[in-house]
Amino acid sequence: MSLSIDRLYKQDENKYKLELLAGCQGLSRDVAWVQVMEDADYGTFLWPHAFIFTTGLASHGDSNWLEAFVDALLAADAAGLVVNTGKYLLASDITEALKDRCDAAAFPLFTMPWEVRLADITQSFLSSLFLTNREEYRAITAWKEFLFGVQGSSVLTELALTGWKEEGPYTALVLAGSDGDASFFADSKSFLNGLGQSYFIFPYEDTIVLLLKGELPEKLVPWLKQYKHLAIGQGLTAPGMKQLPDSCRQGQQALIWGRLHRQSWCYFGALGAYALFFSQSQDQVLRVIHDRALQDLLQYDEQHQTNLYETLEAYLCHDGSLKGTAAQLYTHRNTVAYRIHKAEKLIPYDLNDWEQRFTVFLACHIHRYFEILKNNH
Repeated sequence: MSLSIDRLYKQDENKYKLELLAGCQGLSRDVAWVQVMEDADYGTFLWPHAFIFTTGLASHGDSNWLEAFVDALLAADAAGLVVNTGKYLLASDITEALKDRCDAAAFPLFTMPWEVRLADITQSFLSSLFLTNREEYRAITAWKEFLFGVQGSSVLTELALTGWKEEGPYTALVLAGSDGDASFFADSKSFLNGLGQSYFIFPYEDTIVLLLKGELPEKLVPWLKQYKHLAIGQGLTAPGMKQLPDSCRQGQQALIWGRLHRQSWCYFGALGAYALFFSQSQDQVLRVIHDRALQDLLQYDEQHQTNLYETLEAYLCHDGSLKGTAAQLYTHRNTVAYRIHKAEKLIPYDLNDWEQRFTVFLACHIHRYFEILKNNH
């Protein structure tokens, strides 16, 4: 949910007589605040994505003042500018070069006639911003309860009021690494507004949850990947609202896997057997498979300070190749053979039987999975 410049521009059938001169590609920009500003030096104190109004009071007839003012706003990541023309600045003061500058930066530039009172339009826009923020807060509270708490019918009713019905599809992404960057939220909303696809984005614990109504849009992937510090987990597409909590949980799990393996983007459906492990509501069956195959071996390693498990896992990864295992572990081939012979006596399976061998290899993957859970709790 976002209040874009386009929404403000079109509300009340533009009763404030705004005229868009340049920067139409930036109309999807999210508006975080609305304020009147006359001094370019104040730009260093602006919130990102503030929508600015000016009369040019401080221009004092300087023909270059407006260009410098716009440059200050661009440096401050402002959302757009409305020039109140008719007294200190005239429409003719807005040069073609300035319009080109705003077009190139996708920075919306408007004029507004002098007879329109700044107090009226800023009050109207701030009121819209307040109502949008209040609705967003209520919706995000409902989302958190629905996704991470009790899924009550009242919550679904609240979300339905925002246009999110039972029918899907829906996509859930979980992001980490923004470090609480407020401008990232504003930039994300601006980009998502331009896609024309319903969404919600909000912080949850040390991550950001992004919910999309529909399939994952192709343009979103490269846009998010430009933020090198971000790690992103994507859940399976949810056919309806009731499956979204599962999809969100899968996004969290894919994020854990991706960060562990230094992947900037990890899709839950690409986790292979680990997707099955993560999908278990209880680990009892996995624990039985794991303990039956490896418990005696792991206990032996712990009691005798050996590394038979490490050798066995490498041996299975190399499809029973003593040479490959030795190369990986930087160990002599005869040492590997001795350890494997020792390990075979501690596991109740025959490694020469492909089905029993698969069970042991599966148990090794389950062991990795349990290590992931232990390190992320």
